[in-house]
Amino acid sequence: MTFSTADQQRIIQQESAWVDADQFAPLDLSQFPALQPLPPADKYADSFSREYGDTALSRSASSLRKFVEDPDTESLERVGKEIGDAGFREEVRDRRGELIAQQFKKACPGYIPTDANYQAVVSTLAFNALSAAEQNEDIDDQVAALIDKGYWTVPNLIACYNALNAEGLLQVPAGTARNLTTAERLRVTRMAQAGRADEAIGEFLRCSLDGEEPSMELVNDPAYRDVCDSAVWAVFEDTQCDYVPTLPREAFMRRHCAGRPVTLPLLQSAWSACQKSEQRHERGELLTSFQYPQEIVPPSLREIDALDDASVDRLYHASLREYANQFRRGPGVSA
Repeated sequence: MTFSTADQQRIIQQESAWVDADQFAPLDLSQFPALQPLPPADKYADSFSREYGDTALSRSASSLRKFVEDPDTESLERVGKEIGDAGFREEVRDRRGELIAQQFKKACPGYIPTDANYQAVVSTLAFNALSAAEQNEDIDDQVAALIDKGYWTVPNLIACYNALNAEGLLQVPAGTARNLTTAERLRVTRMAQAGRADEAIGEFLRCSLDGEEPSMELVNDPAYRDVCDSAVWAVFEDTQCDYVPTLPREAFMRRHCAGRPVTLPLLQSAWSACQKSEQRHERGELLTSFQYPQEIVPPSLREIDALDDASVDRLYHASLREYANQFRRGPGVSA
């Protein structure tokens, strides 16, 4: 009968328990390696892996890539404990936040990094991503929470910037026009509809230029040409009751302006010419002067052969109706 090493050790301990070590010399077991005491277990530091496959990061390339690109909070805390750096997580978070901010500024060169703009972007993003308690914290804590939860990203920052810029809620460089807020645009519209067109244009320029008073020097400055044209266009749309803006109409009226500085009389003339063009086009449609591409492709001979009797009957009667409609719209009716 063969005993295992563990059994041999157990038998030796039981048989030698009654032996007095002070009266008897210990047995020489050097010639019996199996009976020697077991060596102490190896102790590894927690910061090292015992073998290559110990961690999930070493077993999965995708997990390792995700950790490098976007490490989670728990992993950062564990790494900080292992390397003995309590501020490792905060340092990595700050660097990641700065990198994302740099990428955002590169994608949106029109953004001006002022305290007011920074506060507006962070507040907007926090309102949509954080809880009410987190929104009441200071701005640095809000940014830290956004980074930890994965909301501080370049696409989210760009979306906030575009939304705030469209509403005119961001500061712009001196001498640069900004979009009007909803309240400012309504005030301009009310003034234009009350018949105070010149005052409405001046108010539009004053709001767009952040309080800068419009003057003849400003109006004649080529740098302010676009904002002046935008002001006139806005007041024209507010005062012209029968005008509904569409892309074809705007394109026609801009061609009519021929690159000249936009004024209310010029836009009114362009609108009149656009209406006459639309009327001629409508008459041309009634008199079949315009031909449109056929929307429905006629079936081929092979497709006709594959039709059943009911489908052939529907196609036959539809062809007769279209043939009759051509005669009703023919030029002989208007002759």
